[in-house]
Amino acid sequence: MKVKKAFTLLELVFVILIIGILALISFPFLNQNKNDAKLLKLKADYQMLQSALASMRSEFSLKQIAHFSPILDSAKIAFEKEKLFYCEKKEILNCQNGINCCSYSVLSSPLYSHSKAWIKQGFNHYRFFLNSKESVDFIYNANEGILECLHSKWCKELL
Repeated sequence: MKVKKAFTLLELVFVILIIGILALISFPFLNQNKNDAKLLKLKADYQMLQSALASMRSEFSLKQIAHFSPILDSAKIAFEKEKLFYCEKKEILNCQNGINCCSYSVLSSPLYSHSKAWIKQGFNHYRFFLNSKESVDFIYNANEGILECLHSKWCKELL
């Protein structure tokens, strides 16, 4: 008589139980890494925008232009795939009075709006989504030419 070697039902249950426990332990760490990556992207984008706005302020100061660009882009509010922080050359050329039109392109290539990243919320109001429950709001101050963070919790993280 040949003896077949196989796992017993009890052994299989223990293996599945151990795999389940390991999975439960690892899931919070996987989600935390995702949040850290989103926060790192926000920091990089915010530093890039602050640098570009500083360059704009310097250029306007050298050219002795009294008023900064009133808006940062002509993107539609709450729409995805819109070009943020960027003005097309034709828009800049067609901007006659400089009021409520895109007169200066802050970035050389745009950031595209998306419901899981940057999106335009108002005339000069932007939001970055960290996850489905948390977001960080920003407002462009055209008088000073700066992008201001509106959440004290996350603003400290960005500095």
